[in-house]
Amino acid sequence: MVIKENDAKVTILNDLVTRTLMVHNDKLMMIRFDFKKGGIGEPHSHDIHDQVGYILSGKFELMCGGETYVVSAGDSYVANPGVVHGVIALEDGAILDVFTPIRDEFIC
Repeated sequence: MVIKENDAKVTILNDLVTRTLMVHNDKLMMIRFDFKKGGIGEPHSHDIHDQVGYILSGKFELMCGGETYVVSAGDSYVANPGVVHGVIALEDGAILDVFTPIRDEFIC
């Protein structure tokens, strides 16, 4: 499967955050989150999903597993099932997240 950027499904979550479904199969998915400064990925955890993230651009405060980090372009993280994680955009930026299994609610 190949998805061209212009064909990817974009969901506007609020004035500061958009979610783009880049590509997926029945086991794995890749999502791009674009943040304006001040945008928030609310702290949450997943029951069954493993998530890895790669900071494409910008700078974020990342809360993961009870720790807080400042991450920027080139940094990455993992949030295993049950690990509380979230971000605050300290400047405009983007994060590429990969999930397994897929998040069905992002496809609908």
